[in-house]
Amino acid sequence: MSTELMQAPQLSTARLLLLGVASVVLCLSFVMAVFAPFPLAMAIILYGRSKGYFTGLLGLGLSFTFAQLVYQDLTLFGFYVCIFIFGVSIAEICLRNLKPIKSLVTVGMMFLSLVFGGFLLTIKTQNITVKGFIVEKIQQSEAWFSEQKQIFEKSPDSGAIQVLELLNDPSKLADEVIKTFPSTIFMGVFLMLWFNTFLILKSRRLLQSGDDFTYSEKSLLHFKVPFGFVGLVIVGLVLAVWGSQLGSPDYETLGFTIIKCLGLFYFFQGFGVFNELLNFVGMRGFFRTLIVIFVIFSANYLIAGIGLFDNWFEFRKYLKKQNK
Repeated sequence: MSTELMQAPQLSTARLLLLGVASVVLCLSFVMAVFAPFPLAMAIILYGRSKGYFTGLLGLGLSFTFAQLVYQDLTLFGFYVCIFIFGVSIAEICLRNLKPIKSLVTVGMMFLSLVFGGFLLTIKTQNITVKGFIVEKIQQSEAWFSEQKQIFEKSPDSGAIQVLELLNDPSKLADEVIKTFPSTIFMGVFLMLWFNTFLILKSRRLLQSGDDFTYSEKSLLHFKVPFGFVGLVIVGLVLAVWGSQLGSPDYETLGFTIIKCLGLFYFFQGFGVFNELLNFVGMRGFFRTLIVIFVIFSANYLIAGIGLFDNWFEFRKYLKKQNK
C-alpha cells in the first residue's frame, strides 16, 4: 500500500454530514458494514469531539427513523448503536494516544461483557432457557423465515437443502445458533475494532502528517498473545476432538469456540509476521494489496498458525537479522 502523504480534506459542514451519512449507509450494507465505524471516528478526529459526537447522534436519529419507517423493526438501530460505540471508542483511543492493542482488547471485552451480560439478564428475568428464547424469536419472525425458505427452495445449490432443514425446524436452528453465535459475535467485534483502528491510525498519520503521534497503524502489527494462552488452546483442541467422549457434546462446542476466539488473536499476531515478510521481500504497491486480501480470505488459518508458532520461533527476529 502506498505511504505517500494525502492532502488534508477541507473541513466543511457538508463533508462532516457526508461522513455521518456514510456510516449509516455502510451500516445498511452486509459486507461493508464492518467499516461503518470508520467515517464516524474520522469525523470526531478531524472535526473535534463536539461536532463529531453531534454527527454520531444524527446518525442514530437517521438509523432509528429508517428502521422504524422502512423495516418496522429496530434491529438496524441496535446495530448502529454498536457502530456508534465502536466509532467513539476508536476515536478516543487515537485522541488520547492510548496503546492501541491494549485499548482495543479492553473495549472489545467490555462490549462483549455488556452484550452477553444483558442477554443473560434478559433470559433470567423472563424465566426462560436460552434455547426457548431463541425459538420464540424465530417464531416471531415467521414471515421473514418464510421468505428465506422460498429463496432457498428455488436455489440449485446442494447446500440449500441443509439450510431448508434448519429453517423448517426452529428447535434445530436454535441449537445451531447456540453453537455458533458466541464465537461469531466475538470474532465480529474484534475484527471490526482491529480493522477500523488500523484504518483510522493510518489515515490520521497520512492526513495530519505535521503532527507527532505516539502510535501509528504499525503498532497494531506487533500484536502479541501472552504465552500462557497456549495452554488454553490445548484445552480447546482436546475438547473439540474428544469432547463427546468426555461426557457431553457441549464440550465439543466449547472446544471449537475456544479455538475460534483465540485463533483470531493469533491471526492478528501472524498477520504482523506476514507483514514483516512482505517488507523483507520488498513487495510494494497494488500487488502487495492483492496478496494481503488473498491471504486474509483464503489462508487465514495458516496465518493464525504462524501466529501461534511465533510464540516459540519469534519469526520477526530472523527477518530483522536478514534485513541487517
